[in-house]
Order: sequence, then structure tokens, then C-alpha cells
Amino acid sequence: MHRYIVRRLLQAIPIMFGVTVITFGMLVAAPGDPVTLLVSPEQIGSTDIELLRAQLGLDRPLPLQYVATMGALATGELRSFRERRPVIEMIPEALAPTLLLAVVSLVLAIALSLPIALASALRPYTALDHSVTVFSLLGISLPGFWFALVLILIFTDQLGWLPASGIRPIGTTGYTPAVLWPYVIMPTVVQCLTILPFLVRYARSSILDNLAQEYVLVARSKGLSQRRVLIRHVLRNSLIPVVTVLGLLIPALLSGSVIVETIFAIPGIGRLALTGAQSRDYPVVMTTTVLGAVLIIVSNLLTDVSYAFLDPRIRYD
Repeated sequence: MHRYIVRRLLQAIPIMFGVTVITFGMLVAAPGDPVTLLVSPEQIGSTDIELLRAQLGLDRPLPLQYVATMGALATGELRSFRERRPVIEMIPEALAPTLLLAVVSLVLAIALSLPIALASALRPYTALDHSVTVFSLLGISLPGFWFALVLILIFTDQLGWLPASGIRPIGTTGYTPAVLWPYVIMPTVVQCLTILPFLVRYARSSILDNLAQEYVLVARSKGLSQRRVLIRHVLRNSLIPVVTVLGLLIPALLSGSVIVETIFAIPGIGRLALTGAQSRDYPVVMTTTVLGAVLIIVSNLLTDVSYAFLDPRIRYD
């Protein structure tokens, strides 16, 4: 197992290099000058553009700019063009709301998907199973921003129960649950609804396959209760496809937070990346992209490693 993990980490090095090179190339090739975007139109004539460009290091050849950017990123000294402070200080501030929403929505989706999938698989092709199938297909087909707009229309505009923007009241600090809960309900529900249908579909299919296996008949013939057979045997063997989907959905959940955080005006990592891209803030975009790439690599590695714990027959050494 240790050799496998080391080998995967070594394989990630060229992947990260490719991600940074492609991202940097797309940034410099994209239309728009970050220097002119930093200066208001009224001040362009009175501002020394070339001096500002030299201060930001944009007057050097592109290979030197890339090397300097990655060196500063590795040492934590990479500074935002707009904020003029290290990006490493901006990331924790933006990452906290994103992680809060992601963890809550993920736990909620897992807690709901397994019972729904189990109930659907135990009664295949019934009204309950068809209802779950329709719900899953609708959830997969409809975009997340549609759910967000519908929730805002109902619970903010019509009922006035929940705030439509922000992560906490203006002027407050910290993440006290009593203060946060009205602000996180709708974003959490939206993110949960974007991943719940996938988990339900894959879990239902896997449970159906395992229910038809011979070991289930053997377990029942030994006198084991239905609950023990389902929990200790069927559910455990059905988790590998679910874990695989989770490994793909967790990075997508964080990267897809751009839409949710923009609609609900949440100062998270997705909104930070979007703002950085719009203002051509190269350091912010590079940092958030590297963070996303690391998340995907780690998520895939943890997914593969978890297979060995779910199924003892799987070995990597």
C-alpha cells in the first residue's frame, strides 16, 4: 500500500506541472490586460502603465514570469495583483465557507441517498421505485442554478423566511451555527440536490446487483436476519461504486461552488476564482487552479485506497 501511494504521488508531479503550464498559458493568451483593469479609466492617462507593469513582473519574458510565479506560489509569497497581499492569506478566508457548505451538503446527500436507494432496490419496479427513478433523472437533468433560483423565489421573495445572499449577517464574525443556519440552508440544499441523484442511481444499481448474488441466499439460508444481511453484507459490498462516484463528485462539488456562491453572494473559493479570472488576477487564478488540481489528485487517491478497506480482496502491493 505504501509503495502504491508513493508511486501515485510521484505520478502527480508531471500532472501538476502540466496543469500549471496550461493554466498560465491560457491566462496570458486570454484577452484583457491585467494592468489596465487595475486602473480606472479616468486615471489611465495619469498613471505610468509601464511602471505598474514592471512592479507586477509583467515586463519580463513569459518563461521567467512562469518560473517567478511558481516560485512565489511554492514559498507562499505570491501576491494578488488587485489586493496586493499574499494569496495564501486570501485562500483560508474564502475556503472556510466553501468547505462548510460542501461538508454539510455531502453528509446530507450520503445520509439520504443510501436509505432511498435501499428502499428503491428492495421494491424494484414498484411505484416507489419509479418515483425514485423520476426524481433522480430530474435531478441529474436540471442545472443547479435552477434549483437556486426556485428556492430564492419561494423562500425569500414569497415567504420571506430565508436570506438570499451572504454567509452570515453583516458585521458579524466567526461561524456560529445559530447565526449561520438561515444563510446556509438554501445553498446546502442546492448543492445536495446536485449530487444526491447520482448517488441514488449508482447505489440503487449496485444494491440490486448484490441482492441477486449467491452469497445473499447463503446468508439468508444460515438464518441471518434481513437487517443483518442488508447492512453487513449487501450495503458493504455495494459501497465501492458509491465511493467511486463520491471521488468524482467531491472535486466537482467544490468546483461547482462557483455557481452557488455567485447566486447566493457567498465569499467562497469559487467566487474568489471567478473574480480573479474576471480581473485577470493571475496569482489568484493560478493558486485556486493548483488547489483544485491537488484536491482532485488527493480525492482520486483516497478513493482508490478506500477500495482496499471496503473489499479485502483488493490489494495494491
